[in-house]
Amino acid sequence: MTFHKKDRRTILAGALLGAVSGLLSFAFLAFLNFMIGNLLAGQYTRFSITHGLIFALIIVSYIWARRSLSFKIIRLSQAFFWKLRLRVLSIVLKSDFQAFTQRRDQVHSVLVHDVGTLTQASLSIIEFITSSVVVLACFIYMGLVSIPLFLVTIGTATLGILIYQLGTRVSNRQFEASRDLEDGFMRYFNAVLQGFKEIHMDGRIGQSIYRRQISPIAEGAYQNNTRAFTGFLNNQITGQVLFYALIASILLFFSVNLDIETGTTVNFLFILLYLLSSLETIMVLLPALARARISLGRIRTLQAELQQSTNEARTIMATTHPEPFTGLEVSGMTFSYPATEQQPEGFSIGPANLAIEPGQINFIYGGNGSGKTTFMHSFLGLLRPNEGTITFNGRTLADENYGEYKRLFSVVFNDFYLFDQFYGNEGFDVERARNYLSRFDMEGRVEITEHGFSTTELSTGQRKRLALISAILEDKPILVLDEWAADQDPYFRRKFYEEILPELKAEGRTVLAITHDDAYYRTADKVYRMEYGKLIDDTAVLVQDQPEETLT
Repeated sequence: MTFHKKDRRTILAGALLGAVSGLLSFAFLAFLNFMIGNLLAGQYTRFSITHGLIFALIIVSYIWARRSLSFKIIRLSQAFFWKLRLRVLSIVLKSDFQAFTQRRDQVHSVLVHDVGTLTQASLSIIEFITSSVVVLACFIYMGLVSIPLFLVTIGTATLGILIYQLGTRVSNRQFEASRDLEDGFMRYFNAVLQGFKEIHMDGRIGQSIYRRQISPIAEGAYQNNTRAFTGFLNNQITGQVLFYALIASILLFFSVNLDIETGTTVNFLFILLYLLSSLETIMVLLPALARARISLGRIRTLQAELQQSTNEARTIMATTHPEPFTGLEVSGMTFSYPATEQQPEGFSIGPANLAIEPGQINFIYGGNGSGKTTFMHSFLGLLRPNEGTITFNGRTLADENYGEYKRLFSVVFNDFYLFDQFYGNEGFDVERARNYLSRFDMEGRVEITEHGFSTTELSTGQRKRLALISAILEDKPILVLDEWAADQDPYFRRKFYEEILPELKAEGRTVLAITHDDAYYRTADKVYRMEYGKLIDDTAVLVQDQPEETLT
């Protein structure tokens, strides 16, 4: 993650304030220890303004440092949260379509789970720094008070660290296992959201998903997290036991056998008690930091995987208006899906050949599973073909000119998403958009605003009409439609084929459409049939002068 210079200054200032806060906290302890020593020695017998002012200065400075630190932490955590989210989304927007679709659930988990975990850790990190500074200062001070007792303390601390390291390895593995289950939870959670209509109609579907998938994941995550947090808790308790044993041994054994003065022993124990508070703070923060480390690793892994499978040149969109379309030819294009348990033999299309001329209307039809959509996605570059070439406007398609190639197409997918605003086309002609609204029989149902549509809460067929209007307004030379007319009523389906498509052709638009409406194949210039992954020129099916009632 990259921070701007201003953000780096905020992080540095927060770390420095954390260190200052820790030092001021220790200064209060040291001065308090000094005053107790004077009291025990009988050297402080009346109120001293100087001592009172020193106490007041330390307290006021500490309050200032803590307040300033709190504001820095708030700003830092919010900057971290949003910059991390934006960073992940920026990577997603530049990623390859295939790479993204294979990792959709991982992206969701990162944005929902990992970013939040890291943000919570950012709230703790400066507190961790503050406590660490206090611990370091206490150890230095203890070394100055008594070397023998300091060495005993170092030995006990070393034993505690070894025990902690052994315990946290197991706990971290359990946190890792729990995080692995998060992707599965997001996958089935998304299934519930996207399939809620089906679940609403048959509650057994939802209950089955809950019982067979979500509940076992929840139980597994619960068990792993419980064991991991228990491990950290055991480490914390072990540390406390060692600390209390250290205090007891210093008081009852070492102070006597090492012939250490009473005042020195009292001062040393006082520092130990104060040190215990800071150590407990660190121990409480360690599980959150351990989980943050795992989340940071997941974010970096996702980033690396998406960037590794993405060619930056393919993600660059040409910013200029599309150049005039002079022709496009697909030659020998193939694409293969790998074998799966459901389809052991895999699935492939091609070699496919296709020639498209300007102003031409082209239809592709075929049975379900014949490869129409796979061909369309390969043709558009969403899937990378295994073999073959695509030539457009006299140039062979390559990564370097893929941005220009994409600028040729406006697409309405079968599983389209309708944006409520014309993103990327902010300068659209409002009056022209309103005319299309009337032409598509959508007046009175939706209005054109200065940014887009007044609503998208419409039926599927009506939303498809708005998606087509949006695509037309992009003024790109080739319009690609995937079973667009399937959700239209008979009246508007006829209007689309017999009136709207000829108008688009008259405007010089080129159309490539997947369709099953054989009654209207006569409205196309070319018709292709997709059968078992093979694209066959079936233009002979056209019957230009025959009335549609006789068509099959």
